Amino acid sequence: MAKSEGKEGVLQFIKFAVVGVSNTAVDWVVFYLLVNYLLSDMRSVAKAISFVVAMLNSYLWNTIWTFKKEYTKAGQNTGEKSAIFIKFVVVSLVGWGVNVWVFSLASGHLEMQILNRDLLPLVLSSVAAVFWNFFANKLWTYKK
Repeated sequence: MAKSEGKEGVLQFIKFAVVGVSNTAVDWVVFYLLVNYLLSDMRSVAKAISFVVAMLNSYLWNTIWTFKKEYTKAGQNTGEKSAIFIKFVVVSLVGWGVNVWVFSLASGHLEMQILNRDLLPLVLSSVAAVFWNFFANKLWTYKK
């Protein structure tokens, strides 16, 4: 029994990672379109909007694919489904904070002699945020 639960958890993590890649694409495309066609002088606003759009994309795909079984157990209970959405938003915002915090920490403490000095901090901050978001969503947002 525990072996199948472990396999299910790994499969969920892989699905979560695939959704994460799509979210990154959504975030970047929305940001690019906003900055180049609507909000050229408002890059921070464009970034906030692209983050929200990517977060909604993440909620949709994680709800109907990654954590479908857990979400389905909520049944027709609108209050429970609303709570899942609110928890997802909270986890996403904290995940954004984790990303920024780890990036800042890594950028300030790593002396690198590579082409792009931001590459390792970007990777570390993304990995930290992915793990935070996955486990917080699995253990809190979509908890059975």
